[in-house]
Amino acid sequence: MFNFTTQTIFNSVIPTTEADVRTKKAPKGYNVISKSTAQGPQIRIGNTRFDQNNVLDIQIKNHSVENLASVTFDIAKVISLVTADSKDVQEGSYRIVLYIGLSMNSQDSFYANDFVYKGKPLFIEFPIKATDQPADVAARLVKIANKYLLFQTQEKILDVANDEGEVTFTGVNGYQQIKKAIVQKYDPNASQIDCCNNNGDFVDIMFGVPVTYTVDETGVATPTEYTLDSDGTRELADNEVAIAPGLEAFGDYNWIIHNLRLPTLANTYFWSVNKSEMPVVGGNYVQFIIRMCEERDGIAGQVVGQRATSVTTHVLYVLDQGTNVATLKSLLAQIKTAKTDADTAMANPYGDYTTPE
Repeated sequence: MFNFTTQTIFNSVIPTTEADVRTKKAPKGYNVISKSTAQGPQIRIGNTRFDQNNVLDIQIKNHSVENLASVTFDIAKVISLVTADSKDVQEGSYRIVLYIGLSMNSQDSFYANDFVYKGKPLFIEFPIKATDQPADVAARLVKIANKYLLFQTQEKILDVANDEGEVTFTGVNGYQQIKKAIVQKYDPNASQIDCCNNNGDFVDIMFGVPVTYTVDETGVATPTEYTLDSDGTRELADNEVAIAPGLEAFGDYNWIIHNLRLPTLANTYFWSVNKSEMPVVGGNYVQFIIRMCEERDGIAGQVVGQRATSVTTHVLYVLDQGTNVATLKSLLAQIKTAKTDADTAMANPYGDYTTPE
């Protein structure tokens, strides 16, 4: 049996009753009609009718913000790692190696390469003098990155900031993932060629590693100080720093445009039937998932007396502005008590096939 799902965007919720429609007292632009029947309450939202006796359940998922990938290097700690051995000095040439990948929900061609997964390598070289303080080095590093537009070609792909000697690299959208972040120092004697000659190379000093994190109900991620290992989790080592994850938003304008309503001419021109369903720039949308179930006698036909059950899913995205969400929640509560964990419900999208009582 084919799955059937509708996805509709509502930038306004203007309710009325069937009685007001009949008497022409309904407000202009109404798109939600409610009435009472012998079988129970009935609500028509847009072009879809929801009866109390065939609604399986109602799920609600709030919009969430995007979380930008980031990594922070403490220059004072970098210098202390370099000078831990009395033979080493802080003076020399350093560089930061970054590799910015993408989550699978993005196909940005700017990150295209000859590998399976897209990504962009970045290198920032900077000097450290013998008399430099960490704050001086951090300021110089940020200045070099901005002066030579290392993070901006056709578009800006990273922000870099200095906070009293701590340099933070932050993504510009939730699709970006920092897959590599390393601080290196140039060692002219890194590898020996023969008895009398050495070949210089950059040597790793500090590493960025992905860490475990928690996400609250608004989508804000809080990284911990633990990273995954073969035996579970472990604390970060002295030469490791946390890489915070990049997480895309849910239900904001960019998410709607990316997943539901491409800004094509068919969706945006003056006479387009879909124009009213284009998202509002800067808007956030709450997701309502309404699953309906009904016995369908006479359509199965494989054996005598066989019965069929139709299960359909209707997904509504309602602009979280004014009283839109509260109004729709109140009307749907007349049919079924809404749950708030849509992700858990949709893990089993068809649930119980029995017709609601």
